[in-house]
Amino acid sequence: MSNNWKSIWNKRDFDLDVLKTNDYLKIFKELKRASGFDMSGSSLSISSFLTQFEDIKKNFAECFKDNNFGNIKSIFEVGCGCGANLYLFQKEGLKVGGIDYSVILIDIAKKVLNSNDIICGEAMDIPVDSSKNYDVLLSNSVFSYFSNLAYANTVLEKMYSKCKYAIGLIDVHDLDKKEKFIVYRKLQISDYEEKYKNLDKLFYPKDFFIQFAQKHNMKIKFAKSEVPGYWNNDFVFNCFLYK
Repeated sequence: MSNNWKSIWNKRDFDLDVLKTNDYLKIFKELKRASGFDMSGSSLSISSFLTQFEDIKKNFAECFKDNNFGNIKSIFEVGCGCGANLYLFQKEGLKVGGIDYSVILIDIAKKVLNSNDIICGEAMDIPVDSSKNYDVLLSNSVFSYFSNLAYANTVLEKMYSKCKYAIGLIDVHDLDKKEKFIVYRKLQISDYEEKYKNLDKLFYPKDFFIQFAQKHNMKIKFAKSEVPGYWNNDFVFNCFLYK
């Protein structure tokens, strides 16, 4: 990933007092804020992200003929940040694991997740060990921070090796929507080019994932972003790959 983005993620903070409340919704909200999704003064809410969570579960369930998410027992997240997504899956009873390159965010994740498989490292350094495979692998709002498609392909290959059933890629920036994305951001943010100098996003052609699926004889499904009130919905897509 770009070191410029890395410096930003290593400056995030977390209110540890929230953990003392034992209120899982308050904890989840703080985890999402620490991960860069500040809901203050926006149309985003906890319910927005719970809707997204249910949509991810529904799409993962399609790796089974009976569409039963209950068949999934474990999940590993690439770019897990401080563990907001894994926190919800853990409450569903799943074994969780994850990797992220932010020392600060991983330290938070270790405080909220009951897992000994929370790793600080680059996405491409996912450990691939058949004894530590997971039912499904997830990457949420991360692939757009990769430096190039070659790096993304390396990560995707390792995700394929580590998963038993399915891969879910959430909030992938759509190459076909790149120009509209830039126009929108410039209208919303003054001095956009200066503020986001050297903080590029990577946009993907859907063919990149189609070719990967064909190579590995996987089923593939593209879906729209299901986060009510999220301004980015129109510029991203979700991609699910099934073995």
